[in-house]
Amino acid sequence: MYWHKLLSQSILLNMRFTCVLSILKMLNQASARLIPSFATMTCFPCWPNSVSATPTSDDEIIPGNVTKPQKENVRNNNDDLGPPTKGEYARESGKMFLEVLDIAAKQIPVPGVVSVIEVVKSLVQMCDDSYTTLKNAKDLKNRIENLTLILIDKLKGKKAEEIEERLRSDIKQLECDLKHIQSRLGKIAKQNAFLVILFQGLNENKVQECVGRLGNALESFHLAREIADADAIERLSQQIITFYGRQAQAMNDMQEDVTHLRKDMTTVLGILDKRNQGDNLNGSRPRRGVIPVAPEIFFGRDAIVNDFVHTLVSQKTSVARICLLGPGGMGKTSIARTVLNHPSVIEHFGKESRVWVPCVKATSVSLLKDTLYESLGVSLNTGDPLRDILYDLESSTSPIILLLDNFETPWNLHSRTEVQDILSQLAKLQHVALFVTMRSFELPGDGIHWESVCLEAVDKEASICIYTQIDPAGNQSSELPLLLDEVGHMPLAITLMAKLGQQMEYSPAELLELYKDAGTALLNLGEESQRSMDICIGLSVESQLMIDSPGADKLLGILALLPIGTTSKALSQWWVHDMAKATIALRLRTLLDTSLVEKRADTYVVLPVIRRYVLDPNRFPKHIRESTVQMACAFLKEHNASVGTSNYLAHKDARSLEEANLQGILLETTAADPDIIEALLILSEHQVETRPRLEVVQHALELSKESEDQKWYAEALYWNGRNLRGLDQYEEAIKQFHLAREAFLQVLESKCAADALYWAGYSSSSTSNPNYGDVPKALAEFQSLGDTAGIAKCQIELVSQWDVQSILSLTATREFCISNNLLLEQFNCTWYLTQTCVNLGRFDEAKQWGLTALCEARQIGDETSDTSKLVGQIFIFLGDYDKAVEYLMKGLETSKAYGSPIGIVRILFQLGRAWMKKGREEDAQGAFTETLKYCELLQGSWECPRFQRACRFYLDKLENPSREPTSQERDDLEVLGAKEDYETAGIGTVVASSY
Repeated sequence: MYWHKLLSQSILLNMRFTCVLSILKMLNQASARLIPSFATMTCFPCWPNSVSATPTSDDEIIPGNVTKPQKENVRNNNDDLGPPTKGEYARESGKMFLEVLDIAAKQIPVPGVVSVIEVVKSLVQMCDDSYTTLKNAKDLKNRIENLTLILIDKLKGKKAEEIEERLRSDIKQLECDLKHIQSRLGKIAKQNAFLVILFQGLNENKVQECVGRLGNALESFHLAREIADADAIERLSQQIITFYGRQAQAMNDMQEDVTHLRKDMTTVLGILDKRNQGDNLNGSRPRRGVIPVAPEIFFGRDAIVNDFVHTLVSQKTSVARICLLGPGGMGKTSIARTVLNHPSVIEHFGKESRVWVPCVKATSVSLLKDTLYESLGVSLNTGDPLRDILYDLESSTSPIILLLDNFETPWNLHSRTEVQDILSQLAKLQHVALFVTMRSFELPGDGIHWESVCLEAVDKEASICIYTQIDPAGNQSSELPLLLDEVGHMPLAITLMAKLGQQMEYSPAELLELYKDAGTALLNLGEESQRSMDICIGLSVESQLMIDSPGADKLLGILALLPIGTTSKALSQWWVHDMAKATIALRLRTLLDTSLVEKRADTYVVLPVIRRYVLDPNRFPKHIRESTVQMACAFLKEHNASVGTSNYLAHKDARSLEEANLQGILLETTAADPDIIEALLILSEHQVETRPRLEVVQHALELSKESEDQKWYAEALYWNGRNLRGLDQYEEAIKQFHLAREAFLQVLESKCAADALYWAGYSSSSTSNPNYGDVPKALAEFQSLGDTAGIAKCQIELVSQWDVQSILSLTATREFCISNNLLLEQFNCTWYLTQTCVNLGRFDEAKQWGLTALCEARQIGDETSDTSKLVGQIFIFLGDYDKAVEYLMKGLETSKAYGSPIGIVRILFQLGRAWMKKGREEDAQGAFTETLKYCELLQGSWECPRFQRACRFYLDKLENPSREPTSQERDDLEVLGAKEDYETAGIGTVVASSY
């Protein structure tokens, strides 16, 4: 990259970053001072024209070519704040010139140069102070400046070893001469003014002796001829200006790039604590459950809102626990949205720390955990969602507020004890505020101290405001108060009635008659409240607007089955096949007009209370559910491309967009239908490649077992093993692969049986007791079947010697993959070639293969972080630690999105090494500490003890640089590819592992 080239150049020149920035700063300062006199200067405006043969208007030429200074021009009105004179500009320029040369000299790796420039600065100041009494002082100053120019020019850009010994000796002699001159001028300067005048001739002779001594120095540098040529000096000055000006600008540009690219532990913690700000890397993760905006129509609840806001932001209240109870339609969610969008609450928690958890879709304990997981934007995936959720919350000490909306859905499950446990664990977190809304009159959770309110209906004044805000014409009717009395002043009922009146142009009197005809005239907070709300919703569902829009009820039913809603494009493309796009658009307009559907950005969502009403088994048409399940199955069959195939990326993105809806629909099915099982398995494969989890595949396992179809059962076992392996549960995964193999053999699926055997062997290599026999057996079976992909992946896995012969074997296998268009296996081959070159110490080759592997990974849509981690590790070996950090950061992002704790551990470990080598001890300490934290999440992992011991060694070494590793630690470092950190015997002896 561009900035890397600049950094390499700066290292080559041995230029310290901060010093060169100082040069740039000085150049800017000098430029600002000198611009007014630019037209009178023959040199670059940031530098003095001290060697010019042409005098300025401030000077006059006297015999001997010695310039005699004149008095400064008097400023207008003797104003000290007037513009500087040309003489002042010249003196300031000379001063800045020598300061810049001083800094430039510090970049030259020759002893004595810095000392020379320090003496030169002192001499120039002495000459300036002696202008009025010593005619030869100006000549001496010019020679000093000229000599300094040529000296810096001769040495600029050179390494220490490139500077001849004779030149070093001459510089040392020059230092002695200059110090002698400094001593002579110092004695003259100590004379009082009378003696200086009295012995002016004697002093002039001493200065002339100094000039002569400098002449000898010039001869020793072979520079006398060059000095005599003023034009040459002018060009030389410009060359030095250009050289260091270019370096300053380059380093300034590099600073901008490095500021952009600089990665430190703050960035790492941001990644590890990331809560889905923007789109996820793989598209499968929903955005964080950000609180919806406050409702525009909101009356009668100000007192409740103010009390809750005070509770949340009060300094006396360490942890807020708010519970808002009441029947459906009372406005619980509206109050919660208003509270959490209050400016004081936003200031206290921050916008991104207010999390909406829509519990209405949590129809099981596992779905409650998944809803929390998705809403919080958790990326860690240990296979235990609750553990991941709690770890994610505990990792951040900043205040967070969770809005558990419609919590009655999980609370009313038969598994209340498990839900109670989840709520209790959330309540123990001292920096996490809880805001629960639920359709109930009883508080949830034992032992939790709630500040609670049981919502009642709004008052008459607020009811009228709600209604007339929607339908202003209703304000003209004397029947409006009666209508509002009939609906019990319930906000949702009022809203639905007002919408009906506004859309259908019904007066409150007509609505009142219609409502009475529906069968009830009473709305209260007792047992009839739910039925009364059903009547309110039913009035919208059965309204004339809906009747005049055939198909709108079916569209409402389909949307109610989609937990997170969907877009109009997705509806027409995937979910609704018997309506034209224009018809769907019109029907969506109807649903919006009747307030049965809410539009959030481009997504249409059915409100929770209405969704519950629509999906009631007593009224929901069975055929709509069945057809929606069929469409979900058809969608997954149409988008079933696997990794490594040409359509994979497009199919993966499509599946990711609808994943939550597909999962919600299919998990509700109980029929052991082959189409449903197949769809569940396609979704399981998708989750293996994006974020492994078990609920979908285990549901497929249950249904396939009930179906008594051995092939489907074998497939379910296989994908259960793949998901378990993705969760780093290798031992359990191996068991599933062997069970799958047995089942495949029973139905004569030889290729699938061989594949299951391969995965068992491959997974075994990640355990403490690997079984090396499974992969060779699988290879023999693939060869007998003529399966090229199977042959290739077995051959790759069997390359375990990491020697030169391995490179030849892998290269041949890669050519085999290319000729057979095996994209996935080709990538795997390239990855192993990279690793083999690393282990052999052939790091330049490894870098080329690694960068090729990254390109191939992008082509096949590979989501793992191993490639970025491996490339980052290569740059550590090459000593390019900035590049190493860049690639390791990319790998960390991917590992966090994928949810792989062991992947995060491996990358954090390498980041710590890179920062330690760069001398950024604080960042290295942070990385090793985070590595230890993630190791604690992997109890039982055979890899983690090595990482833990190695990290503790590094942390000790950061505190005590003389600390040497124990024999156990040496063994750990060697296995982890960090042998070079304690042994510098030779690059070829370095052992680098896949860590």
